[in-house]
Amino acid sequence: MTAILPCTINSLGDRKVLWMDPRGKALTMDDRRVIFDQRISLERPVTRDWNLHIRNVKHSDSGEYMCQINTSPVKIKKVLLYVFEPAKINGHMSSGDQVIQEGQTVTLWCNATGIPPPRVTWFKKSIHAKHAAKEAIGNDGEILIIHNITRYCDDVYECVAFNDIEPADSREMKVTVQFKPEVELYTKRMSHSKGRETILDCKITANPHGFSIWRKDGKDIQTSHKYGVQVFDEDGYSITLSLRIGNLDDKDFGEYTCIAQNRLGTDQDSMLLFELADRTRLTTASTSTMSNSIVWVMPPERPYTGMHKPNIIHPIGNSFSYES
Repeated sequence: MTAILPCTINSLGDRKVLWMDPRGKALTMDDRRVIFDQRISLERPVTRDWNLHIRNVKHSDSGEYMCQINTSPVKIKKVLLYVFEPAKINGHMSSGDQVIQEGQTVTLWCNATGIPPPRVTWFKKSIHAKHAAKEAIGNDGEILIIHNITRYCDDVYECVAFNDIEPADSREMKVTVQFKPEVELYTKRMSHSKGRETILDCKITANPHGFSIWRKDGKDIQTSHKYGVQVFDEDGYSITLSLRIGNLDDKDFGEYTCIAQNRLGTDQDSMLLFELADRTRLTTASTSTMSNSIVWVMPPERPYTGMHKPNIIHPIGNSFSYES
């Protein structure tokens, strides 16, 4: 950016024009630069203009400049230069990505400079949603403190510094919250028939994910033609550890335990797989001892024979008492 300091002189005659900086140092004499700084030049768009140009102006150029003529007494025009600087975030003096355990306190800071001093505003954006919008936190200042942090604070945080001078500057910081595993089984009891295949699902929520396994009656289950283990990603930090058991037999029924472990802790949950019994079939010892045909004796003028299903009320062994 170039600063233009105007100075218009009428009826100059043979007098000299001198520009001086805020420290009293001569910059130009007439239309010649008298210092080494090549950013400075004298520009005369018209004859009476003696404008001082300062290219790539910076804050240290701020101050009171003087355009003067060597008359007696000397005539002086003073021009006050204010140089504003857009906000700038110093990355070396600001925090970066943070990894912290759930329940602890995290401190983020953003060192911003600018003239005038910029305002720092904080935002956050979810790392779990692909198209999540940026959300204002409502906290202004260079330091953001999050007490008793939870996994739901696991986001990308952004500080934006702005002092009404374009452009604004920003910096992102990813906060990763770690926590021990949490194991959840979708069911505690499951029944199945022999010879069939079944699948047991276990939901594990953790960060980071470490070791996870299924156990049967206290013994680790290894992948084989009998057992198959698959892992499916869920939302956030959850996975499903799925155990497939083929061709169920007697030794497959019992207690199954899902275990997950990382460096922060261990969790487990158990369920019972038991055999689905066949439905009880009611049979009679002999079809000749009981019939579904019942005959009522009616008056002679209205004989009637009907069919009626017995209502079984007291099964005893292979014989039954019933009422029609």
